[in-house]
Amino acid sequence: MKQSFTEITHLEPLDIYYVGERHKTFFEYPAHCHGEFELNFVENAAGAVRTIGDSRQTIGSLDLVLITGSKLVHVWEQGTCPEQDIYEITVHIAPDTFHGTLIDKRSFGSIRRMLERAQRGLAFPEAAIQIVREDIVNLAHSNDSFASVIRLLNLLYRLSLVEEAKELASTSFIASENPEAGAEGHEPGDERIRQVKDYVATHYMHQISMQQLAGMVHMSSETFSRFFRQRTGRTPNRYIIDYRLGIAARMLTTTELSVSEIGYSCGFNTLSHFNRLFRESKGCTPSEFREQF
Repeated sequence: MKQSFTEITHLEPLDIYYVGERHKTFFEYPAHCHGEFELNFVENAAGAVRTIGDSRQTIGSLDLVLITGSKLVHVWEQGTCPEQDIYEITVHIAPDTFHGTLIDKRSFGSIRRMLERAQRGLAFPEAAIQIVREDIVNLAHSNDSFASVIRLLNLLYRLSLVEEAKELASTSFIASENPEAGAEGHEPGDERIRQVKDYVATHYMHQISMQQLAGMVHMSSETFSRFFRQRTGRTPNRYIIDYRLGIAARMLTTTELSVSEIGYSCGFNTLSHFNRLFRESKGCTPSEFREQF
């Protein structure tokens, strides 16, 4: 996203978090990113458009997103939302709160995994938002510094147990934006998955066959396909397509290359094939995606 900026938040150096609460009739804050973690709650804004990295979705009457990627550009726009009393609470959290030994303890395991997933932006379902809504509002109205930190940790813990939360930006999109974010998470101790994903990351622009990948881990194609899907939730072919589409989305927002040049450079054989897969994944054509950004 070329026309975005790095926000300087209200969080002070000695603070763990800062809460901003507002009622408004219009989304006007531009696309931005920042080093602080962000939990953003929006109510009464059905029809507004939320963009997180290369994910662009129309939201319902309740929206809650956690963002921990320091360079993950995000913005809420008016879309078809009629002017009304939009209620928004934004929580900015100092990332160093979760550095060191505390977050590595067993009790923080689910929060740690949630924060890692939220590097791509993590959206919570409406049912879960309804359950924690009161906790978020109470956090905005809390005057006791220590008690409010306990409330924040409890809120994060409850959210970390929501299995239906969905990652938003594609892995390859955030990897090309911030190489330090690394590749997509691998199964602990399974070097074979890491080896395959690293190969895709460096060869996505070329033809990649199932036989090549299976041979790398000394399996038959059928066994490898089943093995990969069991551990990643996607077939190898689907993973390759999603990786290429994420790179393409980043190039559409940061380069002046034509759509066809981007499609071919990302490993798609034909422009029509690229357009079709992009529309299926993003809900719009590459050209429309670029125009929206």
